[in-house]
Amino acid sequence: MLAGFQAEPDASFRETDLGSWDGLTFDEVREQHGDDLRAIYSGEAVPFGGTGETLVGFEARVLEAFDALCAEVGDGSALVFTHGGVIDACVGRALGRPEGRRAVPIASNTSMTVFEGRPSRLRLSVFNDSGHLGLESGFLAAQKAEGARVVGFVRHGVTMANQERKVQGRSGRGLTDEGVNQARLLAEWYGSVDSVYSSPLDRAAETASILAAGGPVEMDDDLAEMAFGEWEGLGYEEMRKENDAVRIWTRGEDLPRGGTGESFGQVQERMMRFLRDAVVPPHKRVIAVTHGGSILALAAVIAGRGFDISRSLETSANARVTHVVVTDRGPMLADYSVGKP
Repeated sequence: MLAGFQAEPDASFRETDLGSWDGLTFDEVREQHGDDLRAIYSGEAVPFGGTGETLVGFEARVLEAFDALCAEVGDGSALVFTHGGVIDACVGRALGRPEGRRAVPIASNTSMTVFEGRPSRLRLSVFNDSGHLGLESGFLAAQKAEGARVVGFVRHGVTMANQERKVQGRSGRGLTDEGVNQARLLAEWYGSVDSVYSSPLDRAAETASILAAGGPVEMDDDLAEMAFGEWEGLGYEEMRKENDAVRIWTRGEDLPRGGTGESFGQVQERMMRFLRDAVVPPHKRVIAVTHGGSILALAAVIAGRGFDISRSLETSANARVTHVVVTDRGPMLADYSVGKP
């Protein structure tokens, strides 16, 4: 019995078999078996600890079990109590793995990572949510303690266009009453912040004002939502029938949306420019209130992907936070779409 649930044991979701390395510290493995470790990370089929699993074999075992569970559950739901390596294999398939660096850390202990959608097309919707342990825990807390630059990217509260499933790039009005309440609940959970940046669009600026609690908010055009040109205000299904939509979503051509709008790549460029130029002192809480498409574009850059990432990564939910840590090797997603428990 775990957390009130009657768990059904499944060996397919066990952690990696590390062979003779089981019980060693990370430093001991690096010092005593550095050659094997480097070979594994370079893609060679070297068993962990001489007698354990290969990385390829481990991930194949996990993903086969994950797919089988999804098929069995169908439109229902399942809760899996498992391990960091297992979660990493599933997240790695969804996000991809950029060469030479990690896009995400190993999930924190007792954190929640969620996949949603149809069994044939599950998408990662939440990663490494440990909000029940406090706002800053696990990897995020360790990075902040070491003085890394951290920015929390917040998607604004819900709007009428969100609820009506209409395209809302540079158009739209402010928050609904529900959106205002979402922002207030987020502010209550997140607590005080040292710096607040915001997209200049009304829905983001209103959310930022609530989170800033009377403090200053610095507007930055780089945080604006994707411009959808002539598609502004259309319903999602109506938009997909427009000219160029087939070329974009079926053929994978990253064209300017609505003829005169932006491409996904252009949004990626300006979001990375913001991350590069923003003033983010060590040990400080810095948030940037922006939009679902903009956060998705930033996540895609970090994962080494283009707009095809939308096939495997959900847009962040309203009034949720995605923390990005800037490391010497590049930015990492500490978490994705996390919020008040």
